[in-house]
Amino acid sequence: MQTALWLIRHGRTDNPEQRCYGWRDVALHSEGHEQMRQCAAKLRQIAPAALATSDLSRTIESARYFEDLWSLKGQPYAALREIHFGALEGLTFREVEARYPTTAREWVASPATVRFPQGECFADVCARVTDWVTHWLHRWMGKTTVLIIHSGTIRALLQWMTGCDPHATLMVRIAYGDALLCTRETTGAPWRIEHVPYGQTAGMYLSLP
Repeated sequence: MQTALWLIRHGRTDNPEQRCYGWRDVALHSEGHEQMRQCAAKLRQIAPAALATSDLSRTIESARYFEDLWSLKGQPYAALREIHFGALEGLTFREVEARYPTTAREWVASPATVRFPQGECFADVCARVTDWVTHWLHRWMGKTTVLIIHSGTIRALLQWMTGCDPHATLMVRIAYGDALLCTRETTGAPWRIEHVPYGQTAGMYLSLP
């Protein structure tokens, strides 16, 4: 019996200065609301059994466009948050370079392994997200469910599903409002991942080594 898991990135946020925001709560931009409205309209026929988000407002706001269509209430989970930038939360990259030059250099050189001061590294995100999704998939085995989450948590799930090098998932472009359909026939079977062309990466399919 096929299990289907939709991974949807929240809409564009209101962050004109491009500050680091992982656990920092940032609202959707007006364009983000429109992205999610369009995405919901195109996915209205999938009829999922359950819908989950992180507990941050940008995913909760995004989910509202789907809730009425599917007669579902999104369930928020802290485990699905974006990576925690720790002391870097709210800083621009220029400010990071000035205050934490070593971290800035490590981030550029090895984004998959850098640990942010008082925050997380990508491996930490993978650990908490995969632990959560294992329980979620056991609960909803053979069903279709939807996660409206963050680019970092989507990448963590892709790394878990494919077993590829973490750096490879960080090279995949996941635009605001993009949706990925992940399916497998039975527990333990390989995942099939399709990059559904609803976001800015229209016409592209996910390719991981």
